[in-house]
Amino acid sequence: MTDEQPENPGQDRWTDEAKDEFVRAAEALSSALRTHAVAVAAAGSDADVPTITAAKEALAAALEAYDEAQYDYSGTFPPFAIIEEDGDEEATHDHDHDGSPLTGQRVTGVTVLQRMDYRITDPQAVVAAGSVAQKASPDEIDGPVTDLGEALYALAHSNGLGGWSALGETAGIVPVAQVTLAVANEGLLPTDPDEWPEDSLSVEEGELIFQEGTTWVE
Repeated sequence: MTDEQPENPGQDRWTDEAKDEFVRAAEALSSALRTHAVAVAAAGSDADVPTITAAKEALAAALEAYDEAQYDYSGTFPPFAIIEEDGDEEATHDHDHDGSPLTGQRVTGVTVLQRMDYRITDPQAVVAAGSVAQKASPDEIDGPVTDLGEALYALAHSNGLGGWSALGETAGIVPVAQVTLAVANEGLLPTDPDEWPEDSLSVEEGELIFQEGTTWVE
C-alpha cells in the first residue's frame, strides 16, 4: 500500500478555518449516521420505508459535506464513495448589492429577514422523518412527533441536520424559493421576549443594504 498523495497541491490547505469546518462536518456525519441507524433498527415493515428514506437522504448529505470538508482541508478523500442521484431541480441565485452604501452613516444595528418556501409533497414522510430526528435528540426535543409542525421543529433542531435552511433535504419537502434581506435597523428587539412586538418580523424603518434570492425550478 502506498501513501495517499494530496490531489490539490497547488491550493491552500491545512488552515484553521478548514480544520474547524472538517470537525463540524465530522460531528454532523456522526449524528446523521446515528439517526439512520435508529431509523433502520426501529423499522419493522414496509410502512417504515419513508422513515428510512428520510434518514438515508440526511446521511447522504452529511457524507457529501464530510467528503468536501476533508478535501478542502487535506486534499485527500475519505475511504468511501459518495453516490449522487440525478435530480430534476436546479437552484438559481440572485444577489443584489444595489442598496445605498450608507456612506458616512454609522450603522449600529442590522436586522436579517429570511423567508423560505417549501412545497409539502408527502406529509406522512415528513412526520416520519421528524420522528426519527426527535428520537436522535430526545433530550433537546420533546416527543412523540405526531403532526407536521412538530416534525418541522424536530428536523430543524435535531443535531447535525442543518437547521431550518436544510428542510429541503428531507423526503416529502421540496424547496421552492428563498429570499434574505439585510436591513440597517436601529429598532432592535428587546432582550426580553415578553417585550417583543406582535409583528416581530416587521421592520418599520430601515434601509436595505443587501438582498439575496434563490429559486428552485424544474
